[in-house]
Amino acid sequence: MKILIAEDDPDIRMLHQKQLTNWGHNVDLAVNGKRAVECVYKSGEKGAVNYDLCLMDVNMPIMNGIEAIQAIRKNNTYLPVIAYSANMENKAPCLEAGADKFLLKPHPSVELKKVLEEFSVKQMILYLEDENLLMRKLGPTDSKELTELRMLDKKGMTKITIVDTSFHFSDYNNIQKKRVQNVNDSNFRFTETLDYTYQGGNVMQFHASQVWLKKMKLTPKQLRELVIEEDEILKEI
Repeated sequence: MKILIAEDDPDIRMLHQKQLTNWGHNVDLAVNGKRAVECVYKSGEKGAVNYDLCLMDVNMPIMNGIEAIQAIRKNNTYLPVIAYSANMENKAPCLEAGADKFLLKPHPSVELKKVLEEFSVKQMILYLEDENLLMRKLGPTDSKELTELRMLDKKGMTKITIVDTSFHFSDYNNIQKKRVQNVNDSNFRFTETLDYTYQGGNVMQFHASQVWLKKMKLTPKQLRELVIEEDEILKEI
């Protein structure tokens, strides 16, 4: 993971940098909350954040950790934040500001490593382009998805999103509303999952079918006429 460490104490900052580097993470450093916010906003293009996680101390000069978390949460792109402090009373304010986890300082390296592993969860994105299947991992888009990915990870599972680059679509929580909106279009593609069977181990059999459906707008009279016509056809079968 690429991790941002916001810590004003040089000894603790150096300790975390050494620990995280030894654990295989890439690390950037910020000496106060203001610098941490600047690093987050400058880390990617068009509001994107190139960090996978931020380790945030609470008591820092210029801008403290709670203020920094609030500023980071104003960004459109989500970044998991683990806050830590020697004062347990800072836990509630940190979580209210938008931190995903709070650690009491000093914390054992074993505990920190466990939390980092728990927050390293990502979903699998599959891009289908012609006959090529491209794959990459993507971090959570919000705290709700982070919780979902963490729960799946505990079960040895992950979230997979399949993107057909020749046809992009979004679906709504209210499926009925989405289907009604589709009626206003001249055509739409319907996707049906035919088979989703566990094969053992890490193998999953998946089959789906996509069909173009044509829609017609009929008056009640036209519909009744079609029903009568089809009834007559059925009598002959």
